[in-house]
Formats: sequence, C-alpha cells, structure tokens
Amino acid sequence: MSIDGSKRSRNVRKLISFNAEEWKRVERRMEIAQAKSWEGFARGAILESEISVTTNNFDPSTVRAELSRIGNNINQIARQVNVEEVVTFEEMRAARLLLKEIQAVINQTVSEARRNKS
Repeated sequence: MSIDGSKRSRNVRKLISFNAEEWKRVERRMEIAQAKSWEGFARGAILESEISVTTNNFDPSTVRAELSRIGNNINQIARQVNVEEVVTFEEMRAARLLLKEIQAVINQTVSEARRNKS
C-alpha cells in the first residue's frame, strides 16, 4: 500500500517549478534525449546522471599566523573599549579594517586552493 492510499509503484511525488527560460532549456534537453515524457526524462536525469563532488582542501596553518596577528589586534581594541566603556570612531574604524583583512586573507587562501586544485 502506498503513502497516499493508491496502488502506484511510485508513490512519492515532488513538485518542481521553472521560469520560462529554464523550461526552454529543459525542453531542448528533452528533445536531444528524445524523451517521450517529462516524468521519464526527469526520473532518468535524477537517478542516472553522474554527480560530481568538488572539495577544496584548506590548510589553516598557512594563514594561522596572519589571522592570529589580526585577532590579537582586535582583542587589544576590545580590551581598551571594555576598560574605558566607550568606543571611539577610530577604534571602530580600526576594528572594521581588521575584519576586512580577515575576510581578504580567507578569500585569498580559498582562491589559491581552487587554483592549485585546477
């Protein structure tokens, strides 16, 4: 017996939506594959197509020292703010610049990892 009470052998149904351009691409692919029905084409594409998994190896040791330096600077700013219980514009600006540095280091490291993988 199926989930919905019918005697279908395929009783799990999923809904998918496309915009007009996506649907045109689907129709072109169905035509190339000489698919007789959308359901059969979709089932085959999902169950039989090759899945490619890409992983990026990231070694944090290459950026650990740089991130540690930046983290220490942020901690010094935070300590100063906690002691004075007030934050200046310059301290906020410095903290934001340090956070941008962190993001730049991470972005550069990820980009290098991707280039090395190719």
